Amino acid sequence: MLKVKTYLDRSAIHGIGLFASGVIAPSQEVWAFNPKVDLVIELDAWQEMAKELAESSFEQVQQLAYKEEGKMYICVDNAQFMNHSTTAANIANLKDGNIMVATREILPGEELICNYFEFCDQDDSGLQAMRMGAE
Repeated sequence: MLKVKTYLDRSAIHGIGLFASGVIAPSQEVWAFNPKVDLVIELDAWQEMAKELAESSFEQVQQLAYKEEGKMYICVDNAQFMNHSTTAANIANLKDGNIMVATREILPGEELICNYFEFCDQDDSGLQAMRMGAE
């Protein structure tokens, strides 16, 4: 669940991005797991979804999901639009407490960027696609 005010806009990185509405201080909590906003789907249920949903629908759902610790997660709020970079990330994932924090001051209008490799399982389909392509 996002803990700061944000908005969506075109991203120079990929498609739609998540942008800061105000100043975010260094080490400020930006996102924290909340089961009321962040869906957790066990792998067996995920595999059933893949069989039951129309292929096009499942592909769209899969684009929003990430795999962490053997479970699939989908952020229902705009956190799902946080883009990835291994070199320009200004948001860090802290496994303790399952939170994300700003690595430095982030100014209004700046895109919030995290490194998916910090939290996604190595066999996450999105990470595999990134390895085959660019960052």
